[in-house]
Amino acid sequence: MDGRVTGETDDLFGLSVIDNNDIEHVIDVRKKDGKITAHNQDGYPDKAAERTHSEGEHVGHARKYAQYYVAQETDYDTIPWDIDADRFADVRQALQALSIDDINHFFGDLLDQSLSHYRDDPDVDVGETTRPHELPAEMIGSDDAVRYKQEIYLDDTGAIEAVSGIGIEYYVARGDRTTTWHGERPDREPDAAVDIVPAPLIDPVSFRDYLDYNLRCQIRDCYLMRGMEPPAQYRVLGHGQYRFTGKYENFDLYPPYHDFQADIPGYSHEFRPDLPITWAELRGMTSPNQSGSLYDQIKSTLFTR
Repeated sequence: MDGRVTGETDDLFGLSVIDNNDIEHVIDVRKKDGKITAHNQDGYPDKAAERTHSEGEHVGHARKYAQYYVAQETDYDTIPWDIDADRFADVRQALQALSIDDINHFFGDLLDQSLSHYRDDPDVDVGETTRPHELPAEMIGSDDAVRYKQEIYLDDTGAIEAVSGIGIEYYVARGDRTTTWHGERPDREPDAAVDIVPAPLIDPVSFRDYLDYNLRCQIRDCYLMRGMEPPAQYRVLGHGQYRFTGKYENFDLYPPYHDFQADIPGYSHEFRPDLPITWAELRGMTSPNQSGSLYDQIKSTLFTR
């Protein structure tokens, strides 16, 4: 991807963006909010319905790259919050600074909601955990198909000031998902939103690390969705934002970045939460010669209180 500013008015920037297929896109980006007000190119069908998935993605890359380029080269904030890698990085830093009390204060309900999926699992000690919000009656499919979201808001010092209530994303029909939100949220754009599947994590610090890793994967997504290779620290495997997971699963343009077992050169799964034992001790507990799965070998240590 490459770009340059070709013109400027009081309201917008005009850009030339060259995508990864060497197709030129002529794009206007509005200064006040980053909205794309004009976009012309001759390399793909004009109508979105006539483009292949890959062609549509290249068009989308050019638009997102134009917003990114303006933000990088000028003083205007033109990147939508939900694909702004720098804001996500700020939230990651704020997450890492939280005490256990802070984690419970801001994310205790989300932890309980996640852990409640394991309340009937004899191998996971959920204690007195209850489910803060019951799953919607109109949901179809299994509980495993549910995802949870929570928006995060920073103050002027870069610390976490507030979080939203919990969003439950679920299927209402085959291929049709919706999100039901509980609780309140500040009347402004969030700085990031975690987007997770339930996990048998009991310790608040480990759960905080799980949220942090999700944001790390989301930063990866931000770069990939504008046609760029992420910086080395964000070449990681795992779930980021669900809306991009569908692309990784179904579009030939992308490898399966969401799959932590995928073999993608330069990428690895690096979720390493704080554990009640050292990694050396954990390795000593596991052996390929033992019967049972890796989970069976470590569950009594990691998933009990």
